[in-house]
Amino acid sequence: MNGDSGASFATLTHAKLRAAQGDVRGAVRILHVILDVQPGHHEARAFLVEIENRLAVAHTEPAEVVAEAVTPATVGDLTRRFRNALDARRPNARVRRLSLWLEWTQRNRGARHVR
Repeated sequence: MNGDSGASFATLTHAKLRAAQGDVRGAVRILHVILDVQPGHHEARAFLVEIENRLAVAHTEPAEVVAEAVTPATVGDLTRRFRNALDARRPNARVRRLSLWLEWTQRNRGARHVR
């Protein structure tokens, strides 16, 4: 073994540390160095089998969504949209109930009902 192979740090502890930090490929590389030198190292072989099944998770940042240019609404646009939403010609039951509730609330604004 030469100094360039990283064998000086090729220990089972170092491989476990690398795997715990998420560097599974580095751990596998260290375990291969250990097994090249000591083919009968059962713990290293068992750990290699255990982590070879792990998938390396590649982290990528999500692409930024480019927002469309905002154009301010005009009074006419808002009026038309509200009328369409409320269907001023024929209000639905929810709108009628809400309108009645608002009227009742405004009429009885100051009144307190004590039981």
